[in-house]
Amino acid sequence: MTQNTSKIKKIKRVLEPMSRLAPRIKPRLKPLNDIQESHRGNTGSWISSDFDPQFLCQFPYLELHTGWYLITINIHCTGAFDVAKFYTDNGNGFTESNVISMPYRSGVVAKRFVKLSRKTGGIRFDPQSVPGSFDINRLTFTPVTFKYAEARMLKRLTRWTASQLDETVSGARAALHEIATKKNGSYEQHLEEHYSSLFVAPVESHGYQDWIESVESARLPLATDITSLNNHKDKPLLSVIMPTCNTNPEWLQLTIESVQAQSYKNWQLCISDDASTDKHTIDVLEHMAAIEPRIKLVQQNKRVGIADNTNAALAIATGEFCLFLDHDDLLAAHALHEVANTIVSRPEVKLIYSDEDKLNELGKRVEPHFKPDWNPDLLLAQNYICHLAAIKREVLDDVGFCRSAYEGAQDHDLLLRVANVIEQKNVQHIPQVLYHWRMAPDSTASNASAKGFSTANGVAAVSDYLRSRGEEAEVTAGKFPNTYRVHRTLSVPQPLVSIIIPTRDHVDLLKQCIDSVVERTDYKNYEIIVVDNRSEEQETLTYFSELRRAGNIRVLSFNEGFNYSAINNFAVEHASGSVLTLLNNDIEVISPEWLTEMVSHAIRPSIGCVGAKLLYKNNMVQHAGVILGIGGVAGHSHKYFDAESAGYFSRLHLTQNMSAVTAACLTVEKKLYVAAGGLNDSDLKVAFNDVDFCLRVRALGVNNLWTPYALLYHHESMSRGQEDTREKQARFTSEAQFMQKKWGDSLDSDPAYNCNLTRKREDFSLAA
Repeated sequence: MTQNTSKIKKIKRVLEPMSRLAPRIKPRLKPLNDIQESHRGNTGSWISSDFDPQFLCQFPYLELHTGWYLITINIHCTGAFDVAKFYTDNGNGFTESNVISMPYRSGVVAKRFVKLSRKTGGIRFDPQSVPGSFDINRLTFTPVTFKYAEARMLKRLTRWTASQLDETVSGARAALHEIATKKNGSYEQHLEEHYSSLFVAPVESHGYQDWIESVESARLPLATDITSLNNHKDKPLLSVIMPTCNTNPEWLQLTIESVQAQSYKNWQLCISDDASTDKHTIDVLEHMAAIEPRIKLVQQNKRVGIADNTNAALAIATGEFCLFLDHDDLLAAHALHEVANTIVSRPEVKLIYSDEDKLNELGKRVEPHFKPDWNPDLLLAQNYICHLAAIKREVLDDVGFCRSAYEGAQDHDLLLRVANVIEQKNVQHIPQVLYHWRMAPDSTASNASAKGFSTANGVAAVSDYLRSRGEEAEVTAGKFPNTYRVHRTLSVPQPLVSIIIPTRDHVDLLKQCIDSVVERTDYKNYEIIVVDNRSEEQETLTYFSELRRAGNIRVLSFNEGFNYSAINNFAVEHASGSVLTLLNNDIEVISPEWLTEMVSHAIRPSIGCVGAKLLYKNNMVQHAGVILGIGGVAGHSHKYFDAESAGYFSRLHLTQNMSAVTAACLTVEKKLYVAAGGLNDSDLKVAFNDVDFCLRVRALGVNNLWTPYALLYHHESMSRGQEDTREKQARFTSEAQFMQKKWGDSLDSDPAYNCNLTRKREDFSLAA
């Protein structure tokens, strides 16, 4: 009976993908309004000069009839995210009453199920809501059955229900049936209405201009607070440091005026001009210095370069803190107020930085960068701090100013040297957009590769930082410009790693997992501990006998009910290694360096748990670190992004500190595992035990870390099954409630994330 059941499950797994086969209908796009083909040479590249670009979707081969469809889009746009809209003509033209909204992130696949209620007279497609260039990488309409759409819509509806713990897929279905009955409507109609609501709220939250008007404007400081700070007896003098050289005079004027317009008044603007030859630039500088007593100007006789020119401006600064401003960028009106307020309220602060955005060619604010709090490993991989950065003058005097040997990466080099002499308590991140970075054609804001030499000097800066700390490592350029990878050197002999794999039957998965570890792992000093949790299938038991004959593989028996935490705790008691790797049996190794990479971080004194980059079999991201608060407890960063996508400001390809990582593949030193008390096997038997464990490890004073260079497939939860019974759903509810009660405050403020980003989705889109 058991063998027959297993065979049926295997057949279902094979047939399941076949049941989804359907023609993907790709419409022909006819420009209707404000759209021109781009001359960049790419098929599907377009440009819009206004706010209402429109296409007409034509279907010359297959008409769209009544029924359910899956719309799939992948658009690379000027901004970081936007909203595409589809207008259906049901006889009254294209009106807002028949609009299908699809929020999307640039370069990331977005999907939505829709029902066309009748043969449509046409579909209008509005790809974005702002001017600029865009590429349509994919646009398809796939006909699907209602049963197929229903299952996935219900799953989406109940996906973020940790804060509404009575919700389950089956519960949602029952609730919608009940609503439909009471309202004398159809179940299908009410399901569609509830599902559609998921795409209504994000429309405004995904639009950055709407966010500026509705969210940012509501957070501006009160006039009384501004007056109070300006009259404060200990208000700090802030020195704005600005090097210039043949700056566009119009932009230069606007930059200086953005400083003059500051609501905080106790500042000085220290300008050093690097021997400009443009008469108009010189005229603006000299005129503004003559009429504004708070401007201090020094002019070089010969060209010295950006680093030494910045140092010349620093040399004339007398403020308590120095802020760095590029000669064509803009400060937000309250930027200095927020910095000064931080200094007054936090006397221990030595480094302050803020969020930022960019100004496109039309002067419109786009691409906001909402940054994490202090993240030392991310700073090694990328200068994520960038603008606005304010550094205490005494720290600058201690570490020295900019170094010309690192020209192009001199700001990153300076921040790394500052990081070397301060502690986390000395850093304050202001989660507000206080800096606007102009996307000039030759600037790194517009094109990160515009200054290619900066990447090479960035590699040198990171290498020097590590050398100064006595850390052995090789630094290489990352996948994207101005990003870096640190290859850390492992000690010899390498530590023994105990790889712990809980399992129950599903021998095909387990064998795939172990074979991939044995055949594709370049780290050799490991043992594998397979923990059998009541396997019954003869094929599995036979395989265990084979494993026991291997020299570095042990099979332990755990004969109690399924309790993921208890199984791993049991295995750790029998582990010989000083380093542990928790590994699900549905994991498959892709990159041979995965364990070397994870161990090289796990043995660092400052690091606790190390997580990997896990992909679904279709090469979409399953896990890129855990973000607290998503869905009420936690969610996976960048879930469903394409593996090759840059992610949010390249973070899908950068080593970084995260609050938590999944235990599907987690490496940690055994002494830390024991010190933190292991996994919670009483309150968190299945869900969230890894998040809870990571937070307890972090409480020991170390940082957790996620690396993209440990790459594996995760055939998620195939052996354990879905949360599809009342018992499992009740257990999940209990575990989620436990997490919210224990970690409530921490779940609301993840330092690896940003309060301006959503906790409803895992795509780094804006919060409403």
